[in-house]
Amino acid sequence: MTKLIVTPIDMSAPGSFALRKKVFRALAALEEGRDSGSVVRMMAAMEAVEAMLRDHLETDDDTTVEEALEMCSAEEFDALISGLFGRETVPNPKSAS
Repeated sequence: MTKLIVTPIDMSAPGSFALRKKVFRALAALEEGRDSGSVVRMMAAMEAVEAMLRDHLETDDDTTVEEALEMCSAEEFDALISGLFGRETVPNPKSAS
């Protein structure tokens, strides 16, 4: 099974503060879209988050990141977002079986 590997944002790198703000803005827009019930706003925000995340992803085999994301569960995707900020990404035990 293909694993997606996320490289966290290097918080000491130039531009990392701006990138972190951009990710947080997209996550806030996603939450606002949910709260408003606007699927259009939610999808725009989700795609913005995914685009930023893609720049920090690789796979452990020959599968492309795009293909691996298509197979990714919602829980795995959420863990990858956390991984951007250096939080450990541990698979859900129910999903691992």
